[in-house]
Amino acid sequence: MSLSRLLIKDFRNIENADLALSSGFNFLVGANGSGKTSVLEAIYTLGHGRAFRSLQIGRVIRHEQEAFVLHGRLQGEERETSIGLTKDKQGDSKVRIDGTDGHKVAELAHLMPMQLITPEGFTLLNGGPKYRRAFLDWGCFHNEAGFFTAWSNLKRLLKQRNAALRQVSRYEQLRPWDKELIPLAEQISTWRAEYSSAIAQDMADTCQQFLPEFSLTFSFQRGWEKETDYADVLERSFERDRMLTYTAHGPHKADFRIRADGAPVEDTLSRGQLKLLMCALRLAQGEFLTRESGRRCLYLIDDFASELDDARRGLLASRLKATQSQVFVSAISAEHVIDMSDENSKMFTVEKGKITD
Repeated sequence: MSLSRLLIKDFRNIENADLALSSGFNFLVGANGSGKTSVLEAIYTLGHGRAFRSLQIGRVIRHEQEAFVLHGRLQGEERETSIGLTKDKQGDSKVRIDGTDGHKVAELAHLMPMQLITPEGFTLLNGGPKYRRAFLDWGCFHNEAGFFTAWSNLKRLLKQRNAALRQVSRYEQLRPWDKELIPLAEQISTWRAEYSSAIAQDMADTCQQFLPEFSLTFSFQRGWEKETDYADVLERSFERDRMLTYTAHGPHKADFRIRADGAPVEDTLSRGQLKLLMCALRLAQGEFLTRESGRRCLYLIDDFASELDDARRGLLASRLKATQSQVFVSAISAEHVIDMSDENSKMFTVEKGKITD
């Protein structure tokens, strides 16, 4: 599906906007602070229930307003879907799909698979393991129907287990939690391992095109010792966990490591090379989803020209066009994106929260 229409009300510095969008490339051009990134963020929020620049809802709602409202129209090959999200300053959300309320944000995420590439996105590569777990979990969410429920239950059980660790004195008192936790942990780890294995060749091929000067390898670490039963790990680690008051091993400690010529990429690659790698990984993940399910991602790219030379920008643009996906690109100058434009693309000018085409 592609987003054919977007309505924004009281989001960041945008009071009202009603945008008719291209199913191909959509360019948002404007000075820093004009609101072009806010448009990307509105699209992201419509598909995730949260913004990517701030977790504080008060910073996302326009000044002196009580709530933001986002509406979108998704155009598929056979049908059209209407979606909406409203969120107030208390953090209360309302999700609407095809005119009915009571839906979950996860339903929006399923309808709108998207890949985000921002100047701050290096955390996928040089941030903590949670960012790389999120990369894998995005793929598992869109490839395994039961993943989201299992992942939500795992989070709940870990929270309960960690609270119980402050109160118990013997491992037997934890068994009721572990009886539920163990199969969930093993299933999630299996899904992650299978996904990382399945997508590895796609990532290697795409990275070779973007960074031919490096030999890149990928490895999934599940969060506890190889060839060791998770039940044994939990029981053996009880005293240490009780002292720490949290569960030290499990899928919540998993990682997906990326190395260049045998060394961690964050220690080897320049910022420009890290951006290329991030783009390659996001592209590979989106293309894998299309091949496996027939569904296409939306790609959101903030500050397109940042840290990429002309040749690399051209390579990224050609690869994005080849996906036949809907792409949203922000740039300070139209000169940075004019070569990507074609008869199907749309150019929007953004100035002080006002958007014109």
